[in-house]
Amino acid sequence: MRETRRFVVRALLLAVAGMTAVAVATASAATCTGERPRSGPTFVPVDVNTRAFIVRLPAAYDGRTPAPVVFAFHPGGMNMSYMQAEVPISRDWPEAIAIYPQGLPGENGSRAGWQGRPGTVNDRDLLFFDAMMAWLKAHACFDEKRVFVWGYSAGGRVANLIACERSDTIAALVIASSSMECTPTAAKAAILNHGTGDSAIPYVRAMEAAQAWSKLNGCSAPPKDKTVGCFTGDSCTSAPLTFCTFDGGHGYDPPFNKTAVEFLKGLTQ
Repeated sequence: MRETRRFVVRALLLAVAGMTAVAVATASAATCTGERPRSGPTFVPVDVNTRAFIVRLPAAYDGRTPAPVVFAFHPGGMNMSYMQAEVPISRDWPEAIAIYPQGLPGENGSRAGWQGRPGTVNDRDLLFFDAMMAWLKAHACFDEKRVFVWGYSAGGRVANLIACERSDTIAALVIASSSMECTPTAAKAAILNHGTGDSAIPYVRAMEAAQAWSKLNGCSAPPKDKTVGCFTGDSCTSAPLTFCTFDGGHGYDPPFNKTAVEFLKGLTQ
């Protein structure tokens, strides 16, 4: 436990150097009455750990207009500040609340990462997601029908896991260069992106995930694959599905940010 706490502190110092970390206070329950939480690093207790995440509020946030929320999960070995730079929600969707969670090292002391399958590491990251949702309900004015998860690499696995295990909470998911290690049971709007030359997570794993979502989303056929560009599933009756391919390896494709935001913004309100 001490080592875990030391890791979180080190990660915060690296991720938000020069910023003043403010611990979460037990504020009054928030409605949409004009209350404004502080942007920046925030902490919540989760089981025996103290978990950290960065909050970015819309510039025009007034505490009265319910805002969409995007949780963006960093890849393994990186941190929440890295993901904030890689996926600048505030730039591409200034009306949304952005949440950047910080992962923990694995049980074997490996670099910061995420739970990818249900039941592993005591479901610590599912519980972390629950705690962040509780924090939002207590402190922010947000639209509970527009809660989205966005993940890159290992962060994509936990985003998929949340979609599998917390399907009643999220409206859609964005997955970049990742795979799915769980079995979804409910249709969800989804957009995926993967490089044709990815040697870390083979392209076929993304295709498998797209096919799984295609079946649940009631698509008559999954999106076109193995072709650079973005393609939608055919006649999806339950939820839309888009699969994007880029010519590259295991990395992040920057143009995907605006494509994914437009996908989320275009969903039925």
